[in-house]
Amino acid sequence: MMKTSLENLYRALMVLTTSLVIVALLYAYNLYKESRLIGADTTNIISVTGKGEMTVKPDLSSITLTVRESGKNAKQGEDKLKEKTDKLLSNIIFLVEDKDIKTENYNSYPKYSYPINEPAKIEGYEVSQTMILKVRDIQNVGKVLEIISAAGINEVSGPSYEIDDIENYKDDTRVLAIKNANEKAEKLAKQLGVKLVRIVSFSEGEDHTQPMYMKEGTVTKNAMSVDTEDVVALPAGENKVTSNVTITFEIR
Repeated sequence: MMKTSLENLYRALMVLTTSLVIVALLYAYNLYKESRLIGADTTNIISVTGKGEMTVKPDLSSITLTVRESGKNAKQGEDKLKEKTDKLLSNIIFLVEDKDIKTENYNSYPKYSYPINEPAKIEGYEVSQTMILKVRDIQNVGKVLEIISAAGINEVSGPSYEIDDIENYKDDTRVLAIKNANEKAEKLAKQLGVKLVRIVSFSEGEDHTQPMYMKEGTVTKNAMSVDTEDVVALPAGENKVTSNVTITFEIR
């Protein structure tokens, strides 16, 4: 009777020991798998870069202009500036939305003369206002520039053509870049006689476009009323949207 009880106890202990060993092995295996997630350190790696590119027609144009006036005192200069600015805005409001007209800079400073052997004297004041206009219908860019020129404003930069919502194209160019990187990795692995095991790391460069610009001073028309047939042609062309990625693979 005693012998039978000891044998049963021994069997139970063996079963328990075996179960504990199996559990320990499973736990160790899970730890091993977790240690091989993306980002784990490894020495046998290759890194490749991929590029995705799309050609897109721009849907937004930006124009930067500076209105500048002077007067015997600051108030006179400011009043003249306001008059010119108000006249400009009243003529372009049907082409550029109010929300798309932004003042970037406003300056007012004295102008000095320097007589010989005399202290510097204030001769007057110069006042300037720099604005950025966003033209969402790029067919109207030429008309806007004509109005700016007709208002006597000759400090103009632009137009620059760009894509309003780059996020619409970001996913597509990233997919192309990843595909390009994978193709390079497979080709390189074949040349090296190795196999790709897993992705160790991934990074993405900043997406960008290549905007187009028009030289300053192109528009010279001096009539406030704009005739569509006389508007200068300003082809917007196409912009390139580019994504760049770097992928690191473990190899075996």
